[in-house]
Amino acid sequence: MKKTHLLYFAILVSSILLIINISALDFNDLQKGPYTGIIGNTLLILVMIVTLRDMKV
Repeated sequence: MKKTHLLYFAILVSSILLIINISALDFNDLQKGPYTGIIGNTLLILVMIVTLRDMKV
């Protein structure tokens, strides 16, 4: 498996987990929520995108 395939797979899995975390939010009471999961998945996606961009240059 190439490194790019692994990065694309990590982006896909992280996107799915991000969607699950956003759907678990309680919009009536935003005090409790999976904010660390949302922030962590967003940062992971951004890092993977930057890494892919740097690899293709």
